[in-house]
Amino acid sequence: MNIAHDKSNELSRDDINRLLKEESITPIFVYSASDLDTLKDRADSADYTPLVLIYLARLKRPQVSSVLDQCKSNNISTLAIVSTDDLISLDIEMDINDFIVDPFDEEELLVRSIFSVRKSKARPTEDEHIIRGDLTINPSNYEVLINNNRINLRFKEYELLLLLASNPGRVYDRATLLNQIWGYDYFGGTRTVDVHIRRLRSKIEINSENPYIETIWNVGYRFRSSD
Repeated sequence: MNIAHDKSNELSRDDINRLLKEESITPIFVYSASDLDTLKDRADSADYTPLVLIYLARLKRPQVSSVLDQCKSNNISTLAIVSTDDLISLDIEMDINDFIVDPFDEEELLVRSIFSVRKSKARPTEDEHIIRGDLTINPSNYEVLINNNRINLRFKEYELLLLLASNPGRVYDRATLLNQIWGYDYFGGTRTVDVHIRRLRSKIEINSENPYIETIWNVGYRFRSSD
């Protein structure tokens, strides 16, 4: 497939449908309040994995909240489309999988769409507690407990723990962790991952001889597969 890099030509809905179909993704466009009423039905009838494209500039805040609530309750991936002017006021706590600045090219759309879908699939639904030995994670309120004692984590530490604990035994290299937690547009190095893993371990590791997070030398990290 030929990838276009010219952002001067805005991609049409047909272009987006064609591009994402090749990656087995069905885009669900949300431009207006009327789109909210059919969102779930469109997602349920999608031929491929649904991805909701939320055009923030065209929606009011309560409408955006309604879209996100529907997507969260039905475990549907989200990608917010924002203008350059909207970046300053973008709520960083918004519960979206990723965002993209309009206008965008085909390559960026593909990368961020795939990332959004994969990130959503890696997360448990909010009513699923993750229990790994003495460690409990409650995704509905971002709570982490060790022996029923709450552990205070920074957001990136929590994101790392949630990803690793949701996939015990799977080895993640540093580049993959950097992309999935910090995003493809993060310019920091993989050393950032090591620093956050070290801080995370200092908060959750009770027994250093039987750690939750194992280092795979010259590769990356994994959450231990058995207790």
